[in-house]
Amino acid sequence: MLEAVSNTQPVTQAQTTETSASQSAKEAADENFNLFLSLLTTQLQNQDPLDPMDTGEMTNQLVQFSSVEQSIATNSNLEELISLTNSQSSDNAVQYIGKEVEALSTAREFKDGGTSDWRFSIAEDSPEIKISIVDSSGASVYSETLSEDAGTHDFSWNGSLDEGGTAADGTYFLSVTALDADGEPVNTDVRTFGTVDTVDFTSNPPILLVDGLPVSLTSVTSVSEPKDEGS
Repeated sequence: MLEAVSNTQPVTQAQTTETSASQSAKEAADENFNLFLSLLTTQLQNQDPLDPMDTGEMTNQLVQFSSVEQSIATNSNLEELISLTNSQSSDNAVQYIGKEVEALSTAREFKDGGTSDWRFSIAEDSPEIKISIVDSSGASVYSETLSEDAGTHDFSWNGSLDEGGTAADGTYFLSVTALDADGEPVNTDVRTFGTVDTVDFTSNPPILLVDGLPVSLTSVTSVSEPKDEGS
């Protein structure tokens, strides 16, 4: 499998811009502080001994400059920490390439002659589970009712439409609504699964492309090695 990693340049450019801005601010503060010390020294050397300058004002100015320098140093440290965190997140994301993942997502691609497969969980036994397949415009194109025990279940759709015929190729979404024996709603979640073939770094956190569809890194619920062909 070709391991593709896309759009790493924007991350590098952003990090470079942040570092440059922080360095410029520090250099400006250093220059102003040195100028202040030079002027202060000159003023002290030439002050009237009978009318010395107000030391309270001088102290306040020194404190203000010190506070500015500390703020710039803090911002610089935070930028370095953020940069390190982003770098680690990117490194972790790359390790997903070629792996099988399961993630919280309702989207799947459908191609004529194939199937779209999802996995859903219900918190309690449910005698009435309404399954709906929704197209990219939000219209329901297929529905059926199931009865399942609490737990995780697989659902496969072959593209059949309620009105007859087969769905066009494209992205479809699974909606699952479950009720218990008393007609009360049951908690559900829907997951997609597949192979990570690309990592997109233009978002933070990075986006995984799983069988061609975007999945947020934070939505991944499990990772495993790909199964051998024929196993």
